[in-house]
Amino acid sequence: MTGVWTKRFVNALLVLVAIAALAAVLRAGGSIAEGKFHMVSYPASSENIIMHSLDADGENQAFWQLKEGTVRVDNHTWLRIARLVGQLVGLGILAGIFWQLRGTLIRIGKGDVFTEANIASVRMIGKLLVAASVLSISITFMTQYAILEALPDVLDSNRVIHPSISWSEKGVENIWMEYEPPIIPMLLAMTAFVTASAFRSGMEYRRDSESVV
Repeated sequence: MTGVWTKRFVNALLVLVAIAALAAVLRAGGSIAEGKFHMVSYPASSENIIMHSLDADGENQAFWQLKEGTVRVDNHTWLRIARLVGQLVGLGILAGIFWQLRGTLIRIGKGDVFTEANIASVRMIGKLLVAASVLSISITFMTQYAILEALPDVLDSNRVIHPSISWSEKGVENIWMEYEPPIIPMLLAMTAFVTASAFRSGMEYRRDSESVV
């Protein structure tokens, strides 16, 4: 019964990944239909918080804060296509991870823990997680620097836009393009490789025990 429900759960995750891929394609199709596919937007945040009072009586006890927004460049169809391909590839990698996890959990549910198949599957999960992390970092850096290249040399005298990793400049409003490194996927990849090594040690120990018996 555990194996059956495990298979159903992972199958549901695979269906969700397929739905996400279809949604990405439909959004791209909608952008093409609206003539906006050449636009690329990216989240950014400013170090200066613009505040507007929401108090009608003027006591200034409630405020509307403006800090986060987006930076957008036009005439970058190639970048939009590259980001869409990267998203679809990332979803394909996620589907591969779930597929490998599906087989591993089914085998463990049957009592086959320390096997070559499980070692190969867990190791493949680690490799796919590393690939997903590298893909995320690559697409992010490509997008950020393409946007920076498209911006004029001088925005204005008060604002400077930076990539995610950059030093602030004094005397201006610094705006950074946002990005969170894939720390969790990398940690999960390390865990997968360690687990594969543990499975290998368990398999060798079982073989030694059986040979002694």
